[in-house]
Amino acid sequence: MSNYKSFADEVQFDMFPNLKRENFGNHVYQNGPIPVLKQCAIYGANGAGKSNFVHALTFLQNWITDNNANHNAEWLHNWYLKNRFRLPALDESIPVSIFVEFSIRQNVFMYNVEIDGDGVKNEVLLKSGMGKGENVSILERNRKDVQFKATLIGEDVRQIFVRQIESNPAASILGINGLLHIVEDKNIDDAYLWFRSTLNIIQINHQIPWLISKLKEQPKLMEFINSIFKEIDLGIQNMTIHNELFDNWIERAEKEDKDLLNRILENTKVSAISSSLSKMREGIPELDISEENGKRMVHEFIFTQLGQNGYTGNMEIEAQSTGTVKLLTLIPAIYDAIHNDSTVIIDEIDNGIHPMLIKKLVGFFGKSHSSGQLIYTTHETALLNQQELLRPDEVWLTEKYQGATKMYSLNEFKIHKTLSLENGYLEGRFGAIPFIGTL
Repeated sequence: MSNYKSFADEVQFDMFPNLKRENFGNHVYQNGPIPVLKQCAIYGANGAGKSNFVHALTFLQNWITDNNANHNAEWLHNWYLKNRFRLPALDESIPVSIFVEFSIRQNVFMYNVEIDGDGVKNEVLLKSGMGKGENVSILERNRKDVQFKATLIGEDVRQIFVRQIESNPAASILGINGLLHIVEDKNIDDAYLWFRSTLNIIQINHQIPWLISKLKEQPKLMEFINSIFKEIDLGIQNMTIHNELFDNWIERAEKEDKDLLNRILENTKVSAISSSLSKMREGIPELDISEENGKRMVHEFIFTQLGQNGYTGNMEIEAQSTGTVKLLTLIPAIYDAIHNDSTVIIDEIDNGIHPMLIKKLVGFFGKSHSSGQLIYTTHETALLNQQELLRPDEVWLTEKYQGATKMYSLNEFKIHKTLSLENGYLEGRFGAIPFIGTL
């Protein structure tokens, strides 16, 4: 990416391994002919640009998949002015550029968008030859002109896209086709699917209001969560979902909940609850109200926990620690990475979670047999352990110089396999640490 937030000159981040490194061989897997890493930690001082890396991918995902009708030319122009590098701001003809190379169904695609003061300058989707042949152009957009190089389409179809751009100048071609399916092209469909379903981004304020309903429908995910809880030894024997008739639950509900729910539901027919209502706590539903077979039901998490002298008791989510609740926002994404080959990106994975729990979680993923990826920003130096958790090529660093972020891999340093990465990082040997003045 370049000219985006704190990224001035072009910066590249990649998941290519150093094949000379022998530790954690299971952290490298073959994606077709290309070896890639399964996880990566991104370090840097506060304000160094770690979150901006996540924001760039979040923007790209939302821009492609949302197709918001309110995102007009003025919105995109203001977005450009707000998100370009501004120390100092470059000429408005210099675009924000974001380029992503990704794989799905054993094919590798390259997607690039450039946005300047006049709107979308270029949008390109290529299918990679992966070093064995030429890259194949799938779609190319230059301002309002659109060409589909790998698919034979008539001029009438191409004009449909031209009219779509005129009425939705801030939209992406990949997103327009993903929504309307104007052109039948498996490559375009797969690329859109990667951004919509395979890329999973967890930001600091991430919330999962649908978690209870999802776990009711996916017992294997529930089993996975319980296996994680046992693996990292939280004292939780089991987590289940308790189901109860709403009329029975409301009789013993706290007055605050009772008054609020009665106000919401007094004019709502049972059939009007098409999905569910959730009461949230730190991004997790304390309870979920849904309609099932014409009846309102209340669903709550129940944690069976170990007490004194082998005693076990049932506790609600309100009794759980902040760290346990925070873990519940992360584990479904880890599940997707392991079982659905998703690329999961988590901003500040250590936020609100004890260092030992994060070490256990990262170690659990590292041992898993998955073809997914886990990429996360963190300040937790306890993860910098090449003997137990991470290879040096799985560590990237961000550092600011004169207001601009640069990213580089720990693999650029000569690091012996016995070196303590944590001590080296804290001593400033690799950079990317805060410089504290006299207080």
